Amino acid sequence: MKKKKPRSGRISRREFLKKAAVAGIGLTAGGVILSKLLSKEGSQANSLFNESSGTELWKWSKEAYHYVQLGASVKCRVCPHECLLREGERSFCRNKTNKDGRLYTLAYGNPCSVHTDPVEKKPLYHFLPTSLAFSIATAGCNFRCLNCQNWEISQSSPEETENLDLMPEKVVDNAISNHCKSIAYTYSEPTAFYEYMYDTSRIARNRGIKNVVVTNGYMNTAPLEDLSACIDAVQLDLKGFSEDSYNRLNA
Repeated sequence: MKKKKPRSGRISRREFLKKAAVAGIGLTAGGVILSKLLSKEGSQANSLFNESSGTELWKWSKEAYHYVQLGASVKCRVCPHECLLREGERSFCRNKTNKDGRLYTLAYGNPCSVHTDPVEKKPLYHFLPTSLAFSIATAGCNFRCLNCQNWEISQSSPEETENLDLMPEKVVDNAISNHCKSIAYTYSEPTAFYEYMYDTSRIARNRGIKNVVVTNGYMNTAPLEDLSACIDAVQLDLKGFSEDSYNRLNA
């Protein structure tokens, strides 16, 4: 699919970010990072990734779940894109890569957005009303919505965002210390950081914390069934009322 050129007089999102960075403008998504929410351990923000710090990114990698090896290539089976990747290639969601014939996620323990929200903000109907949800997101998404309000993170890769070092156990620790009754996987698309969400949700379930997923619903059956064993509530975002709207705005 050919990328559309920006209309005359307009600039692309990537060009805007570059210009904003040069101008020293601070950009945040819907879930702004609030380091004061975090417990002392794991509270230091990591330096901004760039092309020269690729080795640093592997600190937050993990062999992916739900994939198959096809010779030297690997096929991700988490979402219907089923990206077939050769060595070094990136997935559509920007978070998966083929390294030495194995599929790895690069969005694991490195959220770029952390916040506490009223659970009603997700929004959910009468689910733990008036309680707080510890909300996290990494970079990346398996959609390309032209009207995405969190595009600064959803349309970026992990090395393009400023991230926190927050492994699954620490996510749960911080949810508890901030008096949150649930953890919400939100802001970007949780399917794009499936492994991080899945491992965190299992720990949270064992420690009495509920799990909430805010998603576009574009996930394959097997990973969804595995995840369902740990998830307590789902907000499925409807992007449009017709196939034409989805293909025009979200493909």
